[in-house]
Amino acid sequence: MMPSKRKREDFEDSDEDEPAYGKQILPVANLPYDFNDEPMDGMQYLFTVRRDARQLPDIVRVPNPYEKPEPPPDASSSDDQTSSDSPCLPSEQWRGMFELRFQNFRKNFSQPTIHVGPASEPTRRLMPDKRDRDLWWEFLSGKPESQWAPLKASKAKSKRQPPPGMRAWADEPQRSHAATSHAPWHSNDEGEVEQVLKLDPAESLPSPVATPVPLGYLEEHRQPGVGPVAGQTSRQSISPREPTTTLLKLIDERMALHLLMYFAHWIQQYLNTPESSVYLPLESHARWMFALLSRIDDYISADDMNLLRNLARACLALLKAIKREQNFQSSPTIRPCTEGKMGETSCWIIVTIVAEIWKQRDIWIDAQDMLTQV
Repeated sequence: MMPSKRKREDFEDSDEDEPAYGKQILPVANLPYDFNDEPMDGMQYLFTVRRDARQLPDIVRVPNPYEKPEPPPDASSSDDQTSSDSPCLPSEQWRGMFELRFQNFRKNFSQPTIHVGPASEPTRRLMPDKRDRDLWWEFLSGKPESQWAPLKASKAKSKRQPPPGMRAWADEPQRSHAATSHAPWHSNDEGEVEQVLKLDPAESLPSPVATPVPLGYLEEHRQPGVGPVAGQTSRQSISPREPTTTLLKLIDERMALHLLMYFAHWIQQYLNTPESSVYLPLESHARWMFALLSRIDDYISADDMNLLRNLARACLALLKAIKREQNFQSSPTIRPCTEGKMGETSCWIIVTIVAEIWKQRDIWIDAQDMLTQV
């Protein structure tokens, strides 16, 4: 006969057999809980190890950078800082507080968090290539994907376009068969396979006379540039694209430095010809610079540091132009105040990040010398 199964109550833990992590294999000494002598053998040592392990928490959490209360400012030190601060620069107390909060922002953003943000399609292109500076400006301006990713559409169109010259109708099945046999295998690193698989409405017809060409296709090709997409885009107000968590997770340190170099270039282009330049710095651009700076490590090379210093100098030059615009509102060389234009506060934030996070304190001397000339 088979042995009878034990009831569930027989498995209840007793005081002497407490649950532990894993199955016990080695023997453990049965000593008092307050045993504090030197272990004489392995059994006594395992007893002390298991006793200390019971005192550890089962669940731990990452340290909260905001759980410690901020120390109250010293009255004497605050008086010294107030007397030493320049009236045209941010106070040292504000710089220290901003540095602490920016460091905490970087820590919180770098923590591994799952299920945040919408799930993106793996084949969809979310941003331009880092080498396409002009396309990145179109992307940041909020333009549709057809304008900041035209290379993908042009490649697909060139593959669909037949060669010049006349061809017989007998060649039609062979050409369509070749397209269907090779198109699914065509792919590259940019995820262009979805564009290749889209067939032209004219090529999807079964015969040249059996089915008419769609009306939308004729209207689009009769008036190029005035199609439904172009008209809809021109009527709608385009809002600048904001830095989201999904986009920032795809940007590493090298790409962030490359994009910050673009921002420094665009600001310089605007300052050279402010009345006719299309590179108007906006508040959304300042938020992008803030987010990109959070993707850069504390220790970088000399060339990368020079790039960040150029960005800070460009923001100081823009700040100087804003100050002059405030003093001379009727100046013809400065573009009138535009809604959403990058302001004085945003310039100070970018300069403070570079000067305080990467310890480039000499930038404050340059800022003071520059602003005293306004």
